[in-house]
Amino acid sequence: MKIVTKTTRDMVPKSIMMLIINNTKDFINGELLAHLYATGDQAQMMEESAESATKREEMLRMYHACKEALRIIGDVSMATVSSPLPPPVKNDWLPSGLDNPRLSPPSPGGPRKPAPTSQGSLGSAGGRGPPPPPASGRPAPAIPNRPGGGAPPLPGGRPGGALPPPLLPSRR
Repeated sequence: MKIVTKTTRDMVPKSIMMLIINNTKDFINGELLAHLYATGDQAQMMEESAESATKREEMLRMYHACKEALRIIGDVSMATVSSPLPPPVKNDWLPSGLDNPRLSPPSPGGPRKPAPTSQGSLGSAGGRGPPPPPASGRPAPAIPNRPGGGAPPLPGGRPGGALPPPLLPSRR
């Protein structure tokens, strides 16, 4: 009984909609078209209204404006232009008595300390050392500090600023 009730509930709205659509279709075919053709002035019925004409013209203006904007954007050259580097900044006014070279930025044109060379098991051919100086006479640009004050401060009170070994967690 539940299946029949559910089927009837589903079929009633569908049959009502079918009857409404069929009756509307018959009315349009039989009476409305006959009345429209009887007026005799089909050209007037096909004319565009003033509101839709202004809307169409506005859309055409927007279309042409967008097309012109895309053409202008396409004409712009996207090539990268490079400019020469500015001269190095003089920093001789900075105090030079700092023990830690990480706290002050390296001077691009100033004298450099020679790096300590270590003769390990790899020898001089395979050891890690400073890279050779550039072939051009122009000094390398300075590396800017990180925002917020540069390198972190060294912990005070320890010889050489060394940190203790890390603690390893253990299970108990």
